[in-house]
Amino acid sequence: MTKSAKSVSIIGGADGPTSIFIIGRQKEKNIFKRIKSAYINNKYEAKRALAAKSIVPNPHTIEEVILYIKQKYNAFEADDSYFCYQERKRGMKMALIQREQPELLGGEKHFDPPLDLQDMEEVNKWQHQLDDWIHDCERKTDLISNDVFPVDYHLFLIKKEEQGTLEVEIETLRPLLSVSWAGDKKVMEPISKDIYLYYGVSKKDMEEKTDRYLSLLTYLCY
Repeated sequence: MTKSAKSVSIIGGADGPTSIFIIGRQKEKNIFKRIKSAYINNKYEAKRALAAKSIVPNPHTIEEVILYIKQKYNAFEADDSYFCYQERKRGMKMALIQREQPELLGGEKHFDPPLDLQDMEEVNKWQHQLDDWIHDCERKTDLISNDVFPVDYHLFLIKKEEQGTLEVEIETLRPLLSVSWAGDKKVMEPISKDIYLYYGVSKKDMEEKTDRYLSLLTYLCY
């Protein structure tokens, strides 16, 4: 049995929350590695184009998704007694605040990685700056009430005994859907894919290439 883990988020539309953190790397000088990298990129683009052709308009609401996973996969809602519930809830709320009202957390900040990623002293210094900033944002997030920044967070679990557990995080006000799992890839990944495809996209999402559409496309390329 292949054990693995994956987490992908799909947001509700063009104005939904998206956070992308990219660590740069120096240009590869080895010609063979550059050729290999180009081959991998071309292969991904071909897979992406194929995935795009497979997507058809068939959207469902977040409320329909909740009913779907309950009926088909016996999903049940977790509460704050679940070991990572508070951490997951805080993480989603913090990401939404950073996207919509970053001033509540002290404004946007950028931490450019060191030019030389082989300089471990500078890399560690940069990492500490990031960690300190994240911890400060977490502390401020905990102090922001739902009256100031409303969030309707839900965490649903789909358990397949020894085969693994799948977590479905949902925020109904934006809306936002995030699925993560750990366990047997052959069992858990098809369930995850089915949930994302059921949530789906509209014709408008496809035409305007909204975040909801691009997120689904990215997931289908894995």
